[in-house]
Amino acid sequence: MLGDEADSPRGRIQLIRTVIATPAAPSETTVGHLEACLVCRACETACPSGVPFGRIMEGAREVLREREDGGALARAALDTVARPRRLAIAARLADVGARLGLARLAARLPGRLGWAASLAAPSEGAPFRAVDHPGADVNVFAGCIMREAFGETERATVRLLERDGHLVSVPEEQTCCGALHAHAGDGERARQLARYNVDAFSGSEAKVVVNAAGCGAHLKDYGHILADDPLWAGRAKAFAARVRDVSEVVKPLPARTRRPIRVVYQDACHLAHGQRVRAEPRALLRAIDGVTLVDIEDAERCCGSAGIYNLTHPEISRELQQDKVRKILDASCDVVVSANPGCMLQIAAGLRSAGSSARVMHLARFLDDPDLAVAGDP
Repeated sequence: MLGDEADSPRGRIQLIRTVIATPAAPSETTVGHLEACLVCRACETACPSGVPFGRIMEGAREVLREREDGGALARAALDTVARPRRLAIAARLADVGARLGLARLAARLPGRLGWAASLAAPSEGAPFRAVDHPGADVNVFAGCIMREAFGETERATVRLLERDGHLVSVPEEQTCCGALHAHAGDGERARQLARYNVDAFSGSEAKVVVNAAGCGAHLKDYGHILADDPLWAGRAKAFAARVRDVSEVVKPLPARTRRPIRVVYQDACHLAHGQRVRAEPRALLRAIDGVTLVDIEDAERCCGSAGIYNLTHPEISRELQQDKVRKILDASCDVVVSANPGCMLQIAAGLRSAGSSARVMHLARFLDDPDLAVAGDP
């Protein structure tokens, strides 16, 4: 997309080798090429040799962070998502601003502030609260942003699992998965959060079900993230083996929509590329009578959200967003279904900007009640 060999996976790996081999601070040009990577991991599924590019890039960014300041915006965002009280306040303020129309007004401002405001949307009902159920056969990873801003999706996830016959628990001690920190080069904080979660879900062999693609890919990688820690490596590997996306756990349930619905399924990068989960969500959608699943061109291309990438690289992010929205509009759909909160916010903002009335919903919420897609509920 950027048209420079240094921005290709091969070019970036060569830059990373240079950075690691040289103790001096990297040049501004080198940092720019490495920071411009989405870490969408599409190159991993395209690579016949199976090079783990995502891990390589996260390691490189950790080296960059050790040698230079990571930026005030990134630091503030990362610190917020890992602190529940601060995140709850931020989510509440964003919700109030969106409902009062302040976000729409701010979106008219030029520059990064206007772009960031355009991504804001009202929260889905009340925040989700964890509840432990001893003896459960399924544990739900509630995450951070999902828990505060996508409460209805969280509750829908629990209902789906319960309808499928599972006893569900949501351990109260869990915290942010650390994916955003790892992507931004804050490896030490990412490893600390990984230890917290491995401990929070200990004492059970139950599956750990995740409904956010980025979280799921990161949780499944805990064994590698803590591989060099002799006290945690074994526990982390065992924990990672229990992690499943919700679409890998629930079975298709008999359902019928009140009227025909055209659905575009948006492949979240860290579900399609990071976890190699593509068929399961589509199978669940096709099982609903009245749903027509519509393919779009280049469906697995990143929408431009990529964690906090849409805040740190707004120009590239906007271009990817607009490209994705054009392809969705060509499909003339009623609803866009995705499995990651960042994708949902990014695509919904693009559709609003384009004047489209198509709704964006999480897979779990759509499966729980597909008629919500055309009911006009928030």
